[in-house]
Amino acid sequence: MHILFFAPYFNQPRGNSTTIKRLVHFLQQGNIHTSVIPYMEEDDWHRSDADIYHILHATRFIQWQKETNFTLNRPYLVTMGGTDINIDLQVSMNDEIFSFLNDAAFITVFTDDAREKVSRLFPGWTAKTIVIPQGIWLPWNISTIKGEIHPRILLPAGLRPVKDVLHVVPALDELIREYPNMEFTILGAKLDANVFKVVQKEAEHRHWMKYAGVVPYEVMKFWYEQAQIVINTSLSEGQSLALMEAMALGRPVIARKNEANIQLIRHEQTGWLYETMDEFKKAVQSIVCDVTLREKVIQQAKEWISENSSPEQETVAYINLYKDLLN
Repeated sequence: MHILFFAPYFNQPRGNSTTIKRLVHFLQQGNIHTSVIPYMEEDDWHRSDADIYHILHATRFIQWQKETNFTLNRPYLVTMGGTDINIDLQVSMNDEIFSFLNDAAFITVFTDDAREKVSRLFPGWTAKTIVIPQGIWLPWNISTIKGEIHPRILLPAGLRPVKDVLHVVPALDELIREYPNMEFTILGAKLDANVFKVVQKEAEHRHWMKYAGVVPYEVMKFWYEQAQIVINTSLSEGQSLALMEAMALGRPVIARKNEANIQLIRHEQTGWLYETMDEFKKAVQSIVCDVTLREKVIQQAKEWISENSSPEQETVAYINLYKDLLN
């Protein structure tokens, strides 16, 4: 069996590239032959023959397919994440996108909420839309949080409007008075020039805030090791790998209330959820001051990820779909 993946990115540090590298690794562990075309990158990758096409991100792929006149001449399945479901297809769905998704043997999504959104796009796709949660694959461990928390807050997110990376800055402007050693670091690719300029401007007059650029997944251990709290401020999400990685590694997480984060995190059980600046401040204060609660939440989060985000189970679920396609 040979699976040819079409992914927006493979070399650039993005959520899509982390996902595809994980799937390729575990499929190859299972003796499944794989190859990848990162269609948003300029590299001219060899297009080898394959039994099945596995396509990540519907709207971006359709755009690339039009530009290259690529022919879908194999059975295929489509994995839809956050942007295509939550943004692109909520605005419009043209005939090309409809036909592309209609002809897919399966549509896979990460959460029940995403499956409901696909069903609302077209009820006829409900039966072939399968929920396969992302697995978490961490090739390293980090130390346990000990002693006083400053806090050091980490936000891993690409710089684009939907990530809303400056959302909690008003709350942080107040928290710095309470925690003068607080640090706030944003990591991620410069995906939007305007967002990047605003982030630079805001960081210039805050000594405790910095943008540290894009960081390859392979060296993220250092940043998770330094972090004492990991946050997510996105307006919408597919399923945040950064939050899941932090939970697996034993770092407390605070996430903005959006549909995906609500499904991922139980407030004060596996993390903290917030809507207002006051709620965000209370979450930070709770993590810093309530050691018993913090340790309980961290442990429960690690257990939840271990039970629900196995990369081996994720791989088996995809292999079963591939087998169905070839039968």
